[in-house]
Amino acid sequence: MAEKIKSYRKKQGLTLKALAEKVGCTDAYISQIETGKAVPSISVLQKIAQSLDVQVRDLLSDEQSNDKIFLTKEERTQIIYPGSHVYAELLVAKISNKAMEPLYKVVPVGCDSKGEHRHTGEEFGYILKGKLELRVGDQVKVLGPGDSFYFSSTQPHSYKNVGDVDVETIWVVSPPVL
Repeated sequence: MAEKIKSYRKKQGLTLKALAEKVGCTDAYISQIETGKAVPSISVLQKIAQSLDVQVRDLLSDEQSNDKIFLTKEERTQIIYPGSHVYAELLVAKISNKAMEPLYKVVPVGCDSKGEHRHTGEEFGYILKGKLELRVGDQVKVLGPGDSFYFSSTQPHSYKNVGDVDVETIWVVSPPVL
């Protein structure tokens, strides 16, 4: 991701300062992102993509890993959700050519989705650890380890950690929203 951002920025003839102004952050922060010393939140990544006139998935993709079948834990791309301590790791090397977006998602104690969400597609999840309250439309259910869910993402949905340990899930969104 870091090299992609730098490459797109240079192709467009933008300086660090010019990109930072478009994104609404400092040029030092953009530099840290481009050198891999900082991982941007989803909202910052979306602003960077918009400023560079590309899709977020283009920044996350790695041309060299086009046919990558295996991905070690250390190779995962980490995603930090804005305004929250919720984070996820992509479970594939490249999503730009995928029909789904598989994530290892962690919802820390007391954290939630920061409101309802709605978009095209479907979502599937499997709870590995913790207690997750999931709201889909007018239905609410507290899910624990071994429980799963599947719903149309066009329905308003939200989630909240209602337990005393971090919730760990495998969460799949199709088509990818990143």
